[in-house]
Amino acid sequence: MKTSKLFAMLFGTVLVAAHAAPGDLDAAFGTGGSVISAISTSGDDSATTVAIQPDGKIVAAGECQLDFCVARYNANGTLDTTFNTTGKVITPVGMAADHARAIALQSDGKIVVAGSCDYEILASPQVFAAKFCVVRYTTTGALDTSFNGTGKLLIAIGAGAPNTTYDEGISLAVQTDGKIVVAGICGAVAFPAPNAFDFCVARLTSTGAFDTTFNGTGKVVTAVSGSNNVARSVIVQADGKIVVAGGCLNGATTDFCIVRYGTSGILDNTFNASGTPGKFTFPVGTDGDFANSVTIQSDGKYILAGTCSAGGNADFCVARVTTAGALDTTFNGTGKVITAIGDATDILYGVAIQLDGTIVVAGDCFVSGNHRRCLARYTAAGALDATFSGDGLVIDSTRTASNFQKGMALQVDGKIVIVAGCSNGANGDDFCVQRYDGYPTPPCRLDIDGDGLVLATTDSLVHARIAIGLSGNAVTNGIGFPVAATRKTWTDIRAYLVASCAMILPP
Repeated sequence: MKTSKLFAMLFGTVLVAAHAAPGDLDAAFGTGGSVISAISTSGDDSATTVAIQPDGKIVAAGECQLDFCVARYNANGTLDTTFNTTGKVITPVGMAADHARAIALQSDGKIVVAGSCDYEILASPQVFAAKFCVVRYTTTGALDTSFNGTGKLLIAIGAGAPNTTYDEGISLAVQTDGKIVVAGICGAVAFPAPNAFDFCVARLTSTGAFDTTFNGTGKVVTAVSGSNNVARSVIVQADGKIVVAGGCLNGATTDFCIVRYGTSGILDNTFNASGTPGKFTFPVGTDGDFANSVTIQSDGKYILAGTCSAGGNADFCVARVTTAGALDTTFNGTGKVITAIGDATDILYGVAIQLDGTIVVAGDCFVSGNHRRCLARYTAAGALDATFSGDGLVIDSTRTASNFQKGMALQVDGKIVIVAGCSNGANGDDFCVQRYDGYPTPPCRLDIDGDGLVLATTDSLVHARIAIGLSGNAVTNGIGFPVAATRKTWTDIRAYLVASCAMILPP
């Protein structure tokens, strides 16, 4: 590419490729926006969670033949053969069924996957216990033996004698210092299944040991309300506080609930200080509500998303909570919104916030006898966003067989990636990945390093070096990037410019 065109792209008219409308499948990904991959030989594969690398590669994790499994895709949807030579890896963890529920990427590119691993403690009657389990992979897909010596870790969280608790890891976050936070549920083993849970959170060091600076033991168990409290999602704030959301039994029904811990694992009494400090439980529907995902806005407010029931139907529902622990009535007038999408049962699994403040949710909707992947997008005020597919809603119609959507992630260019287990029409399910357009054109900004500012000594210098034809380390050598910069390497800078500015750049 000639220098003049580079200058034009960087400083003047930005040349971008044609893009579909927001909510349309991205035709540049896979076949018509979809990819289906058989991971195991049995056909019993289901992707449950997904993350996006800074270079645009997509990492999906889930269950294959009841083992952990991970697949990595290139930005165009092809399997990345630099990952375990095949683009996929299957890992047995426990003694029975292993359920991968969450994924997170470390700053060094290593991949962390967490979930629960079952093991049988009684054969007759058959009773299973479970432990939190965590696996860490290197960037090339090998087990990282610097983590617990094997790359795998099983831990008991709940109280009681060994092998007598049912501990299920459900959500995962990696702190900026490399510590790993896993949240889920703990309950006593019972037949045929546990029926009472509490919120459970564990924090591990980067080497896989309990972090004893967290509640003295590296773990904390919290009864939120009633006898059944199920934690589904965890995030770590910029200040290190840990936020966990889920569904909690409150009388006869289950309500949304959110708990905030300080950095040391103690309940944060400044959250809902005038109510039950550290905890906030509230109804959204009339017959039972369950928050499956939580995220945080740039202003610190929390978005909880999940499923709410009323009159026998289950619908998508979203709520916004202030940093102080109260419903934010600037969101839809009440702090909450309910949206019916399918015929009867809509289960919302994931939520994310786009750069323009719009809120994207995705899940599973039952439509005309089939499970369909479905999405919705709301404005920051809580209304359905009509710029997204015309009415704010998308229902996948590309497959006629059942397909269960579970995971969602946003790319830096606003595109929406969702993963699921899709019927292959033969012997079970396969991994399936879809990508949707989120913006009419990619957001291209002069803030190359991602610190929120455009500085002559960083961003402008990077621009100039690229414009004169430099690439690789020659672009970043000698630049003192700010602490807040999120893109400091040529790999990350190049990925941003290619994805967000549609630039064609050398490797």
